[in-house]
Amino acid sequence: MFDSGKLVSVGDTNLFVSEAGNPRGRSIVLLHGGLQSRLAFIPIAKHLAEDYRLIAIDTRGHGRSGIGTAALTYRQLQDDFAVVLTALGLQKFGIIGHSDGGIVALRLAASHAVQPEFVIAVGAHWMLPEDDTARQIYQTINLEKWREMFGNQIAIYNAENPEPDFGKLFNAATHMWLSCDEDAYPGASVKNIQCPLLVVHGDDDMLVSRQQAFELTEQVSGARLLNLPFAKHTLLEDMPKCVFLFLQNFMKYVTA
Repeated sequence: MFDSGKLVSVGDTNLFVSEAGNPRGRSIVLLHGGLQSRLAFIPIAKHLAEDYRLIAIDTRGHGRSGIGTAALTYRQLQDDFAVVLTALGLQKFGIIGHSDGGIVALRLAASHAVQPEFVIAVGAHWMLPEDDTARQIYQTINLEKWREMFGNQIAIYNAENPEPDFGKLFNAATHMWLSCDEDAYPGASVKNIQCPLLVVHGDDDMLVSRQQAFELTEQVSGARLLNLPFAKHTLLEDMPKCVFLFLQNFMKYVTA
């Protein structure tokens, strides 16, 4: 799944786009988390594939996408994905975004650059205050620790990426995570989101607090919150069958 695909030009680089699932089904765009790739969606995609057309995009510098010359910011990723979605000519589609992908999905929906039918934001910050635990984690994590924890992830990246330089990508990603200007987290702009929003949170998520997920839900009119007990930040990979049932119910309800 997601083995083949095509490159779409986004100005200073090309992003890899792969499809799977039912070509006649409702389209869902999948936006993965930081330092991952479209492959992280495979566990949940196996459950979605029967009914939905799945479009997975590798973020710039990740997976099979080039990193380009522009700085890695959430605004840049927002602009990248807007270009890709326009190039694909999608008329109706929803977005499932995990972590960084969820943050960008929130920015896309708030900007009205695209008009998704719905957004499902999984383990995503809408803002990152100075005292947030995640900021402290991002300030202390280093490349060596990341290699120890996610060596297999890096090996896949090295095998797939057209110009692999994980150290460069890691530094760019951590800088993006810690940024707090207008190109960073969506912040108060999430109030502009008009499409149905489902905020998905794992109660044992070490990066995104329960309060963060609750506050995001409260910011967006009509948004729903799914808080799953004993679930971690990687809940889409850890418990896909359980999560799928909730996602499916939400998608059927808001697109009926």
